[in-house]
Amino acid sequence: MKKVLYFFLGVIGLLSLIASVAATQVTHEALMHEGFLQFAQTGHLDVPASRYGAYAHAIVRYLDDKTDEITVPDAQDASKTVQAFSDKENTHMQDVRQIVRALKWVLWIGGGGTVLVAGLLYFLKRSERALFLRRLVRGFAAAAMALLFLAACLGVWGAVNFQGLFWAFHQAVFSNDLWLLNPQTDLLMALMPLPFFTWYALQILKALLPILGLMLLLIFAYYRTKERA
Repeated sequence: MKKVLYFFLGVIGLLSLIASVAATQVTHEALMHEGFLQFAQTGHLDVPASRYGAYAHAIVRYLDDKTDEITVPDAQDASKTVQAFSDKENTHMQDVRQIVRALKWVLWIGGGGTVLVAGLLYFLKRSERALFLRRLVRGFAAAAMALLFLAACLGVWGAVNFQGLFWAFHQAVFSNDLWLLNPQTDLLMALMPLPFFTWYALQILKALLPILGLMLLLIFAYYRTKERA
């Protein structure tokens, strides 16, 4: 029972760190702008690359709950703003913002809960704190191994068939088909074609490297202490 408790503490704690990085990257304006410049194809929709910065700014502010609408300066009159996307696209972006909010909740509730429970157990186990810390490290190490195995499976799937993984992710996360946009008519999809998401996923993975290092360190610590009581 104790092993299960420490394992789940580890899973929740590590997932909170991963959620933090994911939310930060998704709302990273400069990164999104860079992706637009590399992969967006919007000429047929009369949106030049010079306006990509305005669209990245508007999208990030919306996803980060800093505004309730995605608006950009009017191309004809910069003193005015206009809706960046259609009603269908905006409805889809509402769903995306809910995902970003969920990532933040995982960070604050999961991370805060892990710290609170671990701190409480440490306080209660005054006579065996060394043993508690070893068990905690082992629980986190087991969680790290489980998450790394899952990540490896997803990584292989993505490397072999990223489009299939992309499709499965959207089917699992969204309860509607509003994400099925047409790059010929929908600006949001023209800004973010599939290669954009492939590239963006790689940028998120790079940002997760410190957490990967932490996981490997936990696994190393586990094997260094597993022979002890």
